Amino acid sequence: MKKVLLLLLPFLFLVTASSAGGNNASFLNLQVGSLPVIAQPSRSSIDRTTIPLLNKLSQRTSTLLFGVVSDIHVQRANPVAQNKFQQMLSDIMQLQVPNLIINGDLGDGTPQDYHTLSTLISRQKNTPAIFYTIGNHEFYKANHNPITDAWSPETFPNGETEVAAVNRFLIFSGRDQVYYDEYLEGYHFIFLGSEKSAISDRTIGDKAFLSNTQLEWLESELKENYSPGKPIFVFLHQPLSRLGSSVNGFITQADRLREILKKYPEVFFFSGHIHHQLSLPSTMIKENFNMVNSSSVALPRDVNGKPLPNQSEGLVVEVIDNKVFIKGRDFLTKTWIEGTQREFASPKVI
Repeated sequence: MKKVLLLLLPFLFLVTASSAGGNNASFLNLQVGSLPVIAQPSRSSIDRTTIPLLNKLSQRTSTLLFGVVSDIHVQRANPVAQNKFQQMLSDIMQLQVPNLIINGDLGDGTPQDYHTLSTLISRQKNTPAIFYTIGNHEFYKANHNPITDAWSPETFPNGETEVAAVNRFLIFSGRDQVYYDEYLEGYHFIFLGSEKSAISDRTIGDKAFLSNTQLEWLESELKENYSPGKPIFVFLHQPLSRLGSSVNGFITQADRLREILKKYPEVFFFSGHIHHQLSLPSTMIKENFNMVNSSSVALPRDVNGKPLPNQSEGLVVEVIDNKVFIKGRDFLTKTWIEGTQREFASPKVI
């Protein structure tokens, strides 16, 4: 198995004080039977006649079909986020999407949140294969009081350690590193993740920290089985800012990451973190490669940062003969989001 791993300020709208209760500082307090099954790429072919997807193409079988969501923020004391997650998962299953990437911010990194998420997944039968990346909120147990589990940033890090936070994510996701790769129907999927957080270095804040080892691994993976014109899918919770943007960086090693990715116009770099709704023009940005925002299942936000509580968004991606089709989905209304459909006739051109 290959390796896996993780600025804006915390999204306070998603923070809720948990009810009083014990909270061990040990790793994940889950019984083995409650852990989700380690994701294995689905090999089932998809009949386009049953899926109301993107362009009205000929009646063909998709080469590859997968969903991308992020910022689900499933917390034990947040029934709204729990309900939205369940509706998203149900909709993905109704669309017969066999693979799903959850691109960070699963909860607040507490054992209770991981247990809640695994319980919600286990309630569904025939769920897609799920692949996870680590988000900044996976380190947020450090903001919770270890006795009451209440939100307590003034006593940060509340007895939490970075090693414990990372290990809870790894146990839940069934991985041995926060960065790893998979092949789905012959297409390369590369998952990146932060290896450090504010727990060990306050200057990192909510940024992703990618070690030299991880970045060298990424360079090697991009070369592996490389085929010009064949899409490569890369996932990291935090986004790269638009080139030349004055926005504070979300990735400590952003310049080096951009230099690596720009050598491969076939790359589709998916991120979350900022919760921007999918109808915004910044959802898909073309530099030398493609950058794609996946909004938020729990709480999308408009261009001014205003929360949109009646929305829950994510992406469905279809690949047919190296052509990539991306479309935004509202999981509450079970409808495609107007104006979000994009067709990439060639990975080198938007």
